[in-house]
Amino acid sequence: MPNYRIIILFFLCYFWVNSLLAQNTLPTLSANFRNTDFHTAIAFFEKNYPVSFSYDDDAVEGVRVTAVFRNFELPDAMKRLLKGTGLTFEIIDNQYILIKKLNAESQPMPPIPQFPNSPIPALALCGTILDAETNEPLPGATAYIKNTPHGTVTEADGKFKLEGSFTKDDSLIVSYLGYKQQAHLVRPLLVKKCQDYRLRVDVMNIPDVLIQDFATDMIKLADEGGFHFDKQKMPTLPGWGEPDVLRSLQLLPGISAADESGSRLNVRGGTPDQNLVLLDGIPIYHTGHFFGLYDAFNPFIVDEVDVWRGNFGAEYGGRNSSVIDIAAKQGYGKKTSGGIGMNLLSLQGYVDIPLKKDRVSLLIALRRSYIDGLQSTAYKSFFNQIFQNGKIALQEQAVNDSKFITWNPAISFGDANLKLRWKGKKTAENALSFYNTNDQLNYRFAFDDSTFFTETEDIIAASNFGMSWQHSAQWSPVFDIKYSAALSAYKNDYTFIWNEEDRLRPFIYRYTTNNSMGEFDLNLHHNWKISDRHRASFGYQLKVQEASIVFRDTNAVTLTGNLSTNDTVRTGLHTFYAEFAWQATQKLDLTLGIRENLFPERGLYYSEPRLGFNWFPFGKKADGSNFRLKGGLGRYWQFVFQIIDFGDLGVGEPLWALADENIPAQELWQTSFGLSMESKTALLDMEIYRKKNRNLTSLNLRLENSFDRGFNFDGESTATGFDFLLRKRWHRFSTWLAYSLGEVQTQFPELNGGKSFPARHDVRHRLNWVNTLSWKNWEFAANLNLRSGTPYSIPSVVQKPCPDCTADTFTYALAFDQLNTARLPGSVRLDLSATWKWKKRRNHGKVGLAVYNFTNRRNLLDKDYLLETPALDQPQTTYNLKELYRLAAGATPSIFVMTEW
Repeated sequence: MPNYRIIILFFLCYFWVNSLLAQNTLPTLSANFRNTDFHTAIAFFEKNYPVSFSYDDDAVEGVRVTAVFRNFELPDAMKRLLKGTGLTFEIIDNQYILIKKLNAESQPMPPIPQFPNSPIPALALCGTILDAETNEPLPGATAYIKNTPHGTVTEADGKFKLEGSFTKDDSLIVSYLGYKQQAHLVRPLLVKKCQDYRLRVDVMNIPDVLIQDFATDMIKLADEGGFHFDKQKMPTLPGWGEPDVLRSLQLLPGISAADESGSRLNVRGGTPDQNLVLLDGIPIYHTGHFFGLYDAFNPFIVDEVDVWRGNFGAEYGGRNSSVIDIAAKQGYGKKTSGGIGMNLLSLQGYVDIPLKKDRVSLLIALRRSYIDGLQSTAYKSFFNQIFQNGKIALQEQAVNDSKFITWNPAISFGDANLKLRWKGKKTAENALSFYNTNDQLNYRFAFDDSTFFTETEDIIAASNFGMSWQHSAQWSPVFDIKYSAALSAYKNDYTFIWNEEDRLRPFIYRYTTNNSMGEFDLNLHHNWKISDRHRASFGYQLKVQEASIVFRDTNAVTLTGNLSTNDTVRTGLHTFYAEFAWQATQKLDLTLGIRENLFPERGLYYSEPRLGFNWFPFGKKADGSNFRLKGGLGRYWQFVFQIIDFGDLGVGEPLWALADENIPAQELWQTSFGLSMESKTALLDMEIYRKKNRNLTSLNLRLENSFDRGFNFDGESTATGFDFLLRKRWHRFSTWLAYSLGEVQTQFPELNGGKSFPARHDVRHRLNWVNTLSWKNWEFAANLNLRSGTPYSIPSVVQKPCPDCTADTFTYALAFDQLNTARLPGSVRLDLSATWKWKKRRNHGKVGLAVYNFTNRRNLLDKDYLLETPALDQPQTTYNLKELYRLAAGATPSIFVMTEW
């Protein structure tokens, strides 16, 4: 029986391989047209064959075709069809045909050859290619000198640098698929080399979704094994609805959340505190709302996301597992734009105001939960998932037993963004960003029958404020800079209050935990293009951090207080880094990096060497459809960590702390090797990796509530795995298959007899199979999520001395001889969504329905044990051992609507 998984996997692989091979076969066409209108002929082909056409109505106006052929392959059929019409064609991925006028300017850009020993260029141009309507940058646009081999493509910010031995009388061609291309004489451009080029949409007789697919997809391979996400291309998430950045990242292999949350990501065996999350350069410590259910980023303001699952460049540091670099809305508009949206839990909106046309813009965005109680079905479902096994869920059972009990948990959350962007002199770009997010839980439990009164109250308040200044400029065609400064302030306060008898008294006993983390960053980054084959980046970073943890309790009756812990750590870290990229041959790219970290006040020094390579055995293609082998090796140091201690509440926000003289920094060595193949409609990516981490703290372990983790900082972990990603897109249908195989072993000398044991987030197998279908104004999406179970520990019941017992000298307790020796059963979840989109002249938007866990399957997330013993004044002769299960949310529908103008 266990072999059925292998059989299913075999058939899935067989299906995908055959599907991909089938797409590489050119269709054969037959036709019999005699003086037929061009539009009629095209409609015939699209109806009867797996092809789709794109063309400018003006280019084909009045064109009629006469062609008779049978079983012609696609190129021959197009040649016969367009003969004598003055039109030409371009075939993309054997099914998309672009029809263009037959003239010099419509010719495709010639390939860009590489010359090993090319001379220093005589002339140089640079600029930014933008959308003329939205002023948004166009990544991947082309800029080339007509009838020469000199050309390039724009970066993610729309900027390009072009240099070569062309002349002043040559022409610069600027183009982007789906937009009208422009031609400019080079001579006047040399006066002001770095200009903005605004392209207008070329209205084509083709659905909007196809134009978007031609231009770029939701995800592209980035440098050093990373991925680049374009939020505008992110589909509606099955089961979730509106875009959610961190949940979207979980569609990638190697990125998941062991507790099924939206923001507490485990990246290739790492823990959530090992992820560096940046928003416009601001380090974010509070990444999720509703205790991690949602990410803390307004979907309207997110523009682009770059994510590295490890082996990131020397520019980034301070975390060991991953980097998630989020950029809020960029560019400059000509008129005010905005948007509003809502789901069953929150409202959000934004407005983007051009204070000075094409030069200064102000973005303001707000989001706020509007249901703070248990009125919503979605709220109830996810509330139960989060709070199971804690005292909130256990005390809820008492509500039905007594009419005198008050049980009232309320959660609220919100975030706000403000971003001012302005252009400086020449090529300078500036931005000033502000960000604030907050979450609050107020839980009151009381019994009052008019004769006896008692109440408890639990309050959690978590917030993160941040601000940043960003400046970039092109100092020369071969040298640019990016400077930034950022401030982040995180606060996490927990308060427990107990009172009885006197209703007017504020409390009898109060216990508080106050945690704060402050950080100031200064980043000075420089890029230098030494030659066509040599690039260098280098810079300096200053990081000043302060972490504080305070535990205190107060008794209002005895008028006593106790400050049990007051730890404050301050650090100042100076980092110098450099990275050298070298095109060793036409097919091999090498990257060497180094980060040197210095704590002057402690005399500590940490070095981080890094190495990466990309080998293109079949050469590099101008359209980016390449096959490559890739790999990386690096050392990483981390100076912050989280403490997980939620007590009997069962939920909360982790505490952030800093390494100091007594707590060592965490060290990680990571290696990876893989291959990738990418085309305009397909992506295949595979990697194997190994990570060795040391100086881990036991305070970060997720173990059973009754287990004593101790206070250790000598732990180690080893994570090994394999990640597989396949994405294929047809005309209106796309599919995405992501599979991860991994193992995480942890070892502490003081735990488990010094033997290694599986980490709590050790999920051996995980698979996401996402399918989307576009039909007219509708978009349907489904995701099948499969994963193996997480480990847990089975306790034994032992006797222990009981000094406080009055009727006995001993009682019973739980003992864990071995950790995480058992596993929960695997889980299966099917998420669905249906979205209706509209696009009018003045506004566009979407409305839809999403269903999380459509089949309402009972999936286990965690298992714990509760030992019940008699009261201390009773004989300790019996006990009751309860098994507590934490279930994932059942079938949960959600309605959402978003509109922009």
